[in-house]
Amino acid sequence: MKVFDCVSEVRDECHDRAGRRDVYLTFDDGSNPLCTPDVLDVLAEHRVPATFCVIGAYVEDQPKLIERVFAEGHEIANHTMTHPDLSGCEPDEVRREILDVNRIIRMACPQAAVRHMRAPYGIWTDEVVAEVAKAGLAALDWSVDPRDWSRPGVDAIVSAVLASVQPGAIVLFHDGCPPGESGRCSHAGLRDQTLMAHSRLIPALHESGFVISSLPQPH
Repeated sequence: MKVFDCVSEVRDECHDRAGRRDVYLTFDDGSNPLCTPDVLDVLAEHRVPATFCVIGAYVEDQPKLIERVFAEGHEIANHTMTHPDLSGCEPDEVRREILDVNRIIRMACPQAAVRHMRAPYGIWTDEVVAEVAKAGLAALDWSVDPRDWSRPGVDAIVSAVLASVQPGAIVLFHDGCPPGESGRCSHAGLRDQTLMAHSRLIPALHESGFVISSLPQPH
């Protein structure tokens, strides 16, 4: 849901490579020991990179998992400390939510360079974008959302992506569930449909001429 259309500095597509059909896979709300390792296995099997937008509270609990994400060539991005709706937070709270994650990622994996931040629920304000920039990060959104978190079925996830994907697309998936939302997410942490969808989706994207790539360096 996008409620602040005035925000223009938020990246939801990448067109940095002329003539290429690059697509970018991103995963939110991890890292989750019940799902993230399996996602990493599928990505490794197909030799494709992704960006993992991690929640700081989970990084504290799973530092070894973050090390694996980085060691296998994936990008680690900031998805706040506790996954609040930042549009309802005071500036100091927004700042803490962003900076605390960077600090915890550095502690878990000092080699990782955090370049991007994604707002929970994709809700951006000019104030949030400004705080992201102050932290030295680029605001990252998405252009394709198959709503895999709602468990619509593997066929629905694959079809939604293939129907919407274009060169430069940033695709949103989930490898976890936000803190405090497990009551509304009866399969919290069990992203089996997301996992099975990727076993089909990655080959389908390749067959359609797309190249699954790492996000380019922010300008």
